[in-house]
Amino acid sequence: MAMNNLIKPILIGCMPVAIASFLVTGCQESSAPAPKATIDVTSTYVPSQVNQESSPPIIVATPTATPSVDESMKHEAQVAGITKVDQGDTPASQVYTSPKPTAKPKIKAEDAYQQEKPTLMGLKLGTPKASVLERFGKVKKQFVMEEDNIEVYDFNDFSVGFNSKGTLEFVDVHSIDIDPGLHGLRLGQSQQDAIAILGKPDSNSTYVLSYKAQGTLLKIDIDPHDNTIQSIKLFANS
Repeated sequence: MAMNNLIKPILIGCMPVAIASFLVTGCQESSAPAPKATIDVTSTYVPSQVNQESSPPIIVATPTATPSVDESMKHEAQVAGITKVDQGDTPASQVYTSPKPTAKPKIKAEDAYQQEKPTLMGLKLGTPKASVLERFGKVKKQFVMEEDNIEVYDFNDFSVGFNSKGTLEFVDVHSIDIDPGLHGLRLGQSQQDAIAILGKPDSNSTYVLSYKAQGTLLKIDIDPHDNTIQSIKLFANS
């Protein structure tokens, strides 16, 4: 009993030292760096929830509706300058048709201007009106020169006139885009080009070159400022 009483004070006296030692050891262990966590690549990573207050708003783009086949066809037709025709019961693929361009008349080599056979646009004076209109088709405008009683048909690039007998009285070329049938000579070329192609004229001035042949007069009007051909006419030389 006396021994027990002696041991108790010793144990009680040692307890504070043991507890202090335990606390120091615990602090040292807690202050040691934590081991790096390893990620199991076989597991599925679930991202943490994003703070909605700090995250930028998400913009959802609404896709543009793809136009239907009919609308695409109409748009392409408008871009191409195609005119719309009456739909009716016509299928969508046949609703739009392209207008046919007017082809420029081509002059055959045998119809080109010659001293023995003076022509312009391949036309010889005295040709019946029906033959001329049949050859060149629809006219742009039509009018009458009342003073001379000449009926004029304008084909945009050139015009022709018919007398009271209904035969060709003159031909007038007034566009650089047309071949008048003068062996390559066109409006916009120089006076020297005309002389090189057609030869020496019967009369030559600052404003006009004239060629006489078979009762006709081929008149080439010149712009004196730049020395270029402005118009070409063939008419009777009375």
